[in-house]
Amino acid sequence: MTDTRKGVSEAANEAKDAGQQAIDSAAGSAQEAAIVGLDGARRMTEQFTRVLGLSGRESEAVARQASENLGALTETGTILARGFQDVSREWLTLSQHGLQKNIDGLTQLARCRSLQDLVAVQSELMRNNWHYMIDVSRQLAEHSIEIANEAAQTISSETKPAANRARKAA
Repeated sequence: MTDTRKGVSEAANEAKDAGQQAIDSAAGSAQEAAIVGLDGARRMTEQFTRVLGLSGRESEAVARQASENLGALTETGTILARGFQDVSREWLTLSQHGLQKNIDGLTQLARCRSLQDLVAVQSELMRNNWHYMIDVSRQLAEHSIEIANEAAQTISSETKPAANRARKAA
C-alpha cells in the first residue's frame, strides 16, 4: 500500500509540474499576443488618422487616446492571465491534496473488519469529500472574484483619465 501511495503521489506531483508548465506557457503566449496586438492597433490608429485627414495635434491626441486604452487593456489582460495562472496553480494544489485524502480513505476502507465499520468509514469519507469539494469551490470562487475586481479596477482607473481628457478636447 505504501508503494501505491508513493506512486500516486509521484504521479500527482508530475501532473502538477506539467500543469504548471502549461499554465506558464499560456500566460507567456497571452502576454506576447497582447504586445503584438498593441503594436498592430497603434499602426491601425495611425492609418485611421491619416485617412480622416486629422491634423498633427488631433492625430497625436487620437493616437495617445488609443494607445492609453490599449495599454489599459494590455495591463488588464496581464492581470487576468496572472489570475488564471494563480487559480490554476491553486486548483492543482487542492486536487493533489484531495487525491492524497482519497488514498488515505482507501487505506481506512481496507482496514475495515466488519460491514458496520465499512459503512461508517464510507459515510464519513463521503461527508468529508462533499465538505472538501464545497470548500475548494468556495476558495476558487473567492480568488476568481478578487482577480475580476482587480482587473475591473485597473481598467476603470486607466480609462477614466483618458475619457476626461477626450471630453475636454471635444
